[in-house]
Amino acid sequence: LWSIYWGSAIMAEAWEKFTGFMGEVWSEITSTEVPALENKNWGIGLFLCNIFLPGIGTFIAGLKAEKNTTMVVGLFQFLTAWFIVGWLWSIYWGWLLYSKAGEGWVSITGEKV
Repeated sequence: LWSIYWGSAIMAEAWEKFTGFMGEVWSEITSTEVPALENKNWGIGLFLCNIFLPGIGTFIAGLKAEKNTTMVVGLFQFLTAWFIVGWLWSIYWGWLLYSKAGEGWVSITGEKV
């Protein structure tokens, strides 16, 4: 009997953490808050990535910014791309990533252009 109670307490705690995390994901989706990239090179690269590989650019931006919620958004974009809505959503977020990217371009040698 104790193990059933203990198991349900652990499950309740896990469910609470999951719903809290998904609430953060929903908040990020509705606020369209994307990570700020350091320069326009990253912005245009991830924008193009989101056009041709929906959600992957968003996922990479989440990896780069160490934001799990952004990585989940990228996963949702990828999974819903087959219904066209995810692809359009991914393109929009790619544009947001490009728009919010830092100032200036960087050459291959690392110099500001």
